[in-house]
Amino acid sequence: MNTTTALSPSAPAHATPGYERVKHTALRYVASMKIGEKPGRYAKERGEGESLYGSYHAAHILDLFGELHRMPAADLDAWADFFRAKQADAGFFANDPALLHTALDPAGLNRVWHWTRGCLWAFRILGRTPSRPLAFLDPLARPDALRRWVLGYDWSQPWAASNQVLGLATAMLARRDWFGETGVDACLREGLYPALESLLDPRTGVWGTQFGADLANGIFANIHLLPIYFALGWPVSQLERMVDATLAIQLPDGSYWPGGSDCPDFDGAYMLANLHALTDHRREEVEAAARRYLVHALQHEDEQGWRLHRKDTLEHGWKPRPHWQWPAGAARAVAEQRDEDPKRTHIMLGSWFYPLSIGLVAHLLGDTGYEGPYRVNGHSLHQCNVFNGTRTLELCRPADT
Repeated sequence: MNTTTALSPSAPAHATPGYERVKHTALRYVASMKIGEKPGRYAKERGEGESLYGSYHAAHILDLFGELHRMPAADLDAWADFFRAKQADAGFFANDPALLHTALDPAGLNRVWHWTRGCLWAFRILGRTPSRPLAFLDPLARPDALRRWVLGYDWSQPWAASNQVLGLATAMLARRDWFGETGVDACLREGLYPALESLLDPRTGVWGTQFGADLANGIFANIHLLPIYFALGWPVSQLERMVDATLAIQLPDGSYWPGGSDCPDFDGAYMLANLHALTDHRREEVEAAARRYLVHALQHEDEQGWRLHRKDTLEHGWKPRPHWQWPAGAARAVAEQRDEDPKRTHIMLGSWFYPLSIGLVAHLLGDTGYEGPYRVNGHSLHQCNVFNGTRTLELCRPADT
């Protein structure tokens, strides 16, 4: 399904000591979250049981460091079965068993897009497929319906709305690749692309600011939508404004969120790495921002794993990031805040996002001491970049650089 392509045909997989340390820290946390003997069962954080998010993030982390496919094929099959058990009759995925035998209209799907996206990305990483076709997409499989659906969101919340769009794109591409659905690319190009272009603010280069969102909220939407552009080869406009916005929201300590936070920090690093590949606008400032980011990201590493917040900050310096929840039938998300609890120090997502973001900025700069064969599978769209699209690519440098 995927091809593995090195950054350069002659570039050996050169693992620096920094890469090896990042890998060791991440894998140690993954090992500590393993639940029971069955393959693929992981907790998300200490004190919790078997978790959908813990299990899907664990697959990504192991794959990032080339460890996943060292496992026996039977173990990967059993891991995939964990996600297959989350698939509803209609083809979407749900962590709530009550939804598995429920039909959901497009508005009702708001509750399940994030679960669906995560499970489909897990299948991509595992090299497996779900059991049932994705019939729940039928009402959205026309350009006009898709356009109305996108425009129906409240884009004063671009961070939340774009997350749903990324889930839709993930499912549409899976339908194309696994179930032989023709016309997916055309449907997305004729329905999704013009809708998104109409929502992009040309003044700022980010989605949603014309509706009242701030720059940060818009940048956190960009990282959900640009992977769709890269996966489908769509042209990206407003690149210079995107650079300006990305530089403007970086905090003096190099982070993208007060006290640091895995999701916004990854978002900033993703923007820097991709914009550096797309435009020369303010290039030296982008490179300086990447160096500041690397210093910041390393402040999230400790003996347990990758921390929610910087280890040099106290609670009063934290700002909990929103976790978007979609009430049934709602067109607007609710921002649940839960990252301010000082007892919550590590979650599995950080052990994916901080190493991945370090790999991206090391790829950008090439001289950080953290270069190495980070394996990025672009079919899992958080890892779809302008320089790899939907290929699987190892971010590595020749040994003599």
